[in-house]
Amino acid sequence: MKRLNVAVAAVVLAATTSIAGATTPAEAPDALVADAMEAPTHVSYSGTIELVKIGAHGAESSVFDIEHRAPDHTRKTFSAPANVGGDSVVVIGNRSYDIDLKRSRVVTSENAALTDPVSLSANYLLLRRNYKAVAKDDEVFAGRPASVLALVSDYSHNAMLVVRIDRATKLVLDKQQFAADGTLIGEMRFVRVKFAGSMPDADFAIPQGLTQVAGAKRGVPSEAIDSLVTQAGFAAHNPKFLPLGFSPVEGSVETIQGVRTLHLLYSDGVRTVSLFENSKAPSPDLSRYHAQATRVAGRDGQYAEAGPTTILTWSNGDLNCALVGDMQLDELQKIAGSI
Repeated sequence: MKRLNVAVAAVVLAATTSIAGATTPAEAPDALVADAMEAPTHVSYSGTIELVKIGAHGAESSVFDIEHRAPDHTRKTFSAPANVGGDSVVVIGNRSYDIDLKRSRVVTSENAALTDPVSLSANYLLLRRNYKAVAKDDEVFAGRPASVLALVSDYSHNAMLVVRIDRATKLVLDKQQFAADGTLIGEMRFVRVKFAGSMPDADFAIPQGLTQVAGAKRGVPSEAIDSLVTQAGFAAHNPKFLPLGFSPVEGSVETIQGVRTLHLLYSDGVRTVSLFENSKAPSPDLSRYHAQATRVAGRDGQYAEAGPTTILTWSNGDLNCALVGDMQLDELQKIAGSI
């Protein structure tokens, strides 16, 4: 359920993201963040990435090979964990193809925000409003000189994100994400990296003969969430409370497992939380996450943790809800209680 495709996540948080390194000693950290939004359009590379997500009950890890041809072609092919070995994801422009060889299918989804310049600009301002970019001492990472940049929360005054940036190409070689209390909750790092020239179209080809499945189709992110809520087709609600710094950044009405569902995405520029609402579907099955019972505004609910992500589900009778976010249960409960 979790979707981290808000423009800031695509630019600052995702494994394919680049942030500009310090091209001169005088270059301001904020300028490096701004440069990051342009870097993927002209830096092509390939390599292997390790991604680790750390939660209260353990860690989840994945390994994938990646090819990125500027400006907008990316392919990730997974080698671990075993259940996704051989599967891949191809992104071309604002369209994503999830290639599931074991089930012989391709799930195609769209997100216009990924290539919308207005959305990128708005989310850069959101990041700047809540975080201060701070330059740290240079390091050597993966055998390459790297600039180090921390994004420090204006509210907790902790570094929520630390990136190690290849100075020559401006590609993020290592990214560490932290909780508000300073605990490490995730890391993305290149095991190997090569800066490529031309890459043939065949590297990004979609296999033929697989079942085609339509995924979510998202519009350009907008703060006009209230209008979307009223047009959901059922009695949906907007939360009256969000954690400090969070703002609405994207909304859509989509069909999930045959049920019309409202999806609202909120972010502070680094962290995200998704709200899913519908009037028909039963609560999601959280058994594989070792779900536990909880209370939401006097009603029964369930919550589970998947790495650093917390999932909270409940129903008020006419409306079924789920919150998915990079935050603690108590924060999600406060949001849920305001719906």
